Amino acid sequence: MKRKLFTLVCFLTILFMQFVFVGQAEAKKWTVTQRVEKLSAEIDEGRKANELTVKQVDQLKGMISSIKEKMAKMKEKNGDKLSVPDTKKLHDDMTEISVKMLRMRLDNVYSD
Repeated sequence: MKRKLFTLVCFLTILFMQFVFVGQAEAKKWTVTQRVEKLSAEIDEGRKANELTVKQVDQLKGMISSIKEKMAKMKEKNGDKLSVPDTKKLHDDMTEISVKMLRMRLDNVYSD
């Protein structure tokens, strides 16, 4: 009896964990366009909160502009759609910008 109960509890735990992790993974899927917009909004927030200087905002916005240009070229080559490798490259570029922005914000806040 104890063994059956233990097996049932293990099964229910595994089943529950699958739903928890699947829900989290799907919640984090962003399109390239959504992520570009989100990064732009975060840059603006950093400026409003005085966590980024005007020079840093200009630099980050320039990087966002270059990603938009890359995305337009990539879409142009592939019938107005992004291929999977192109999407990965753009996400990698945006991750780089995101890390750089976070580093700048933290440096400005905690450098005093």
